[in-house]
Amino acid sequence: MNYWLLAIMVVCSYFIGSISFGRILAKRKNIDITKKGSGNPGATNMFRNVGSGIGFLTLLLDMLKGVISALAGYLVFGINTIEGLIALYACGLGAVIGHMFPVYYKFKGGKSAATMIGVFLVAQPIPMAIAFVIAFIYVWIFKYVSVASLLIVTGMVIYQNLTMSEPNLTISLLTFAIFLLIWYAHRSNIERLLRGKETPTNIQKKVVEDKKRKEKIELQREAKAAKVEHKFEKKEEKQEIKEAMSELKVEKKNIKSALKVAKLEEKKQNKLKKTSKN
Repeated sequence: MNYWLLAIMVVCSYFIGSISFGRILAKRKNIDITKKGSGNPGATNMFRNVGSGIGFLTLLLDMLKGVISALAGYLVFGINTIEGLIALYACGLGAVIGHMFPVYYKFKGGKSAATMIGVFLVAQPIPMAIAFVIAFIYVWIFKYVSVASLLIVTGMVIYQNLTMSEPNLTISLLTFAIFLLIWYAHRSNIERLLRGKETPTNIQKKVVEDKKRKEKIELQREAKAAKVEHKFEKKEEKQEIKEAMSELKVEKKNIKSALKVAKLEEKKQNKLKKTSKN
């Protein structure tokens, strides 16, 4: 196994993991996500404070960091080989650490749950997909994202190590490191859960609220557009009246001039008649 190449790939994975999509997406909405809610630039805080659509997009992008890093290690060091699996988890661990302690943001990052899911999605796609669906249903019903994240990482680490044909210490250590990091990142959530003060995430309610908010914004835009159109029509109508009045004024002036000419002509004719009689 080329350890130098693996080390370089792990470092690259760390930098990939350090990309904070939450901050980038929130900034586009002129929002500093680190000053909203929990201050975490992860999918859950984005979902709660920026919007359900942006929250789901953040989840997908953060998962993609784990997928890209893990898949790169797996492809380079060999699919369906122990070396490939070691590289997968080593690079995945690099991405997880990068998300938690991003060099671009003074090592203040998120909890890496989505990035961790991305890593296991490459290692164990079907079990991870099943675990994700179960976790989503759990959050939909019980509303605790932190519990779902902890259950996923615990279940996937156990599954990976129990289903291996031969135990491998390196893989066990790498997966256990991911397990420890995710639990460490959620320590404040665990404390709140024990005290019964963990903040719930009502997915259904938030989606409905966002839909209503978008509809309200759309109605406001339509009302504003109608107002502008009415104002424009009124302005056009005023202009038409002004032009009509101007034309009427010109016509009146022309009639007045014509009458004056006619009077002068009549006077002239009368004068000629008088002259001819004399």
